Formats: sequence, structure tokens, C-alpha cells
Amino acid sequence: MAAPLALGVPLRAEPETHAVEPTAACVSCHGLRGEGRSALDAPRIGGLDAAYVERQLMGWRLGHRDGGVDGVGDAMAALARGLRDDEAVKALAVAVSKQQPPALPPTPAVKGGAEAYTPCAACHGAAAEGVAALHGPALRDQDPAYLRLQLQAFRDGQRGTHPEDTYGQQMAALAAGLDDATIDLLVAHIGALRPPLPEPEPVAITASREEGLAAFADIHAVSTHPRCMNCHPAGDAPLQTDASTPHIMGITRFSPQQGQHCSTCHAVAPVGDGQAPLPPADSLWNMPPAEMGFQGRTAAELCAQLTDPTVNGYRTPTDLAAHVEEDHLLITSWRSGRTPPPLSHPELVERFRTWAAAGAPCPE
Repeated sequence: MAAPLALGVPLRAEPETHAVEPTAACVSCHGLRGEGRSALDAPRIGGLDAAYVERQLMGWRLGHRDGGVDGVGDAMAALARGLRDDEAVKALAVAVSKQQPPALPPTPAVKGGAEAYTPCAACHGAAAEGVAALHGPALRDQDPAYLRLQLQAFRDGQRGTHPEDTYGQQMAALAAGLDDATIDLLVAHIGALRPPLPEPEPVAITASREEGLAAFADIHAVSTHPRCMNCHPAGDAPLQTDASTPHIMGITRFSPQQGQHCSTCHAVAPVGDGQAPLPPADSLWNMPPAEMGFQGRTAAELCAQLTDPTVNGYRTPTDLAAHVEEDHLLITSWRSGRTPPPLSHPELVERFRTWAAAGAPCPE
């Protein structure tokens, strides 16, 4: 893991460990479910073996890992050094291991991939599922671009050079002879080792298409309201105020790579009249992936986006309704003290349920 590694869900540490509080610094790079953010070169960390995560955190904390490729990991090193003691590191690692990012479908098999992967199987498993006893992490669900970047970093002497990084040195030695074509072959084969996704449960249609389309019209109205759209813009910069103007501080979705998070300036507790000098921020504020932008989307475009499993986190329409009902950050849109969306939160949940019950129809 060469990009910032941090927590993406509210934590409740095991009784014998110290509590670790969630922050926007965690979810900004790795997502709320530990699913990773490709645009930030941030790996998928949810569900990784706790001992592996702990070892990586300690590597950052003790300086056994440097700033990573092009210094992208400098923010991660700073965050790891901020963990107060070894027990805090352990608690964070345990919490990360319990995250459940969405399962990913297998990618197409490639000729020669199995042969190229053979030397890797001893430590990472025949199906790239990881071998904890040999300290080999699971690879098959990792972002292919991230895997490619790390293999190149090991090969090019950007990772695995510190004398205390025993397992990194082993990887560097194995990667030393790889050319880019072989790395691409390896990465493609690893994705092909994922098990097929289970077929979604059939949904009973209990609402008419007309009811579903009417419900989605309300969903579109809420999604394109400033309270939602400001964090789901068409570009890489968050918007602000009811006028949806560009953020005045030049913040973008890439700011966390420089250690700049929403909570850097926005206090969690309201100050003064609750809006000045800065609106309060939830501790988990962060920008969603770029592909989940709402700004400028027609109802048909938004519907296509929400029903695309590769964009929505492999959620079914029923899953989306549950997400809208339970998502912490979404709920805070009604608690910010600013102009609320045109529907209440329970009303929006009801609209999603009706839309799902109608088979999630999309307008023309």
C-alpha cells in the first residue's frame, strides 16, 4: 500500500484496544467501505488481513516506508505518525480488516497469465486470496492500476529498500526482472481470479412503472439540489452555498494527497451563529468518486448512473434504498443548518423504495 492508508468507517475498537475515532482523512482516500479511490492511487483496504494492515501502518509510522511513488504517500506517513501508540495502530488495523467493500466481478482471462503468476502463488495464494501465514496479502480484489503501480515501484527501487522492510525487500527482489508487459499480464490475471458475483435476488414488482417514474422525478430533484450536488459536482472541486459556487479555497478531490481534508478548516462543532466564519463539517466529510457526480445530470442520465453496478458500488436498486436510508453523510444533509433538500429524509427513502419496487424504471 503506497497511497494513504486510513480508516473509512466509524470505529468501535475491540475492548482490549484503544478507541480510534474516524476522520475525513480516512474516507477521503479509501472510501467509506474501504473500497479505495483509483483517482487518488489509494488502495482497496477493506477486509485485508489485520496483521498485514498493522505491519504497513507501523512501516509508515516508523519510517520503514518512504513517501511512496512520487511522494503520494507523504500524507499517509504523517497520518500514521499521528497514531498515538501501538495499540491505536492495532485497533485501526482490526477495524480495517472488518470493513466490507463491494465484491468485484472477475475480469477476462488472459493467455499466459497463469504462467506469469506461478511464482506469486506461494505467498499470495493460488487464487490471489492471500496467505496470512506467509504475510502475503490478498490481491485479487485490488484496483489493477494500483497493483501495476506497486509492482513498478518495487521493480524501480521506489519501494522495498529500507533494511527493516523485510517483506518489501523480498517483493523488490522478485519484481526486479519484470518488464511492463509482464506486469500488465500479471495484473490482468489477478483480476481474472476473482470468483463470479452471485446473481441478485429477484425483486417482486409491486409498484407500477408510472409510480416508479414519479418517484424517480423526486429523487432527481433531491440529487440535483445544492445540499447534495455541492459534494457531487461535475468536476473535481466541491461547490458551496445555495448558489453552488466553486470552493473559494481551491480545494479539490485530490487535496487529501497533500494532507488537506475538509476538517482541516471546518470545525465539527458550530462556531458563532453556526455558519460563520465557516460552516461546521461532519467528521467524515469527503468527496465521492467522480463518477458519482450529479451536477448537470438529466433525470435519464442520473438514472442510468444509479443503475450502473460498476458506478454505484454493485448495488441493486433495493441496496440503493437501504444506502439512502442508512448512509451517515447523506443524512447530515438534513442536519447542516442550511437550506434542506426539497424532501425530508424519510420521504426520500420512501421514493427510493417505490422506484425499486417498480423495477427501477428510467425516464426516456
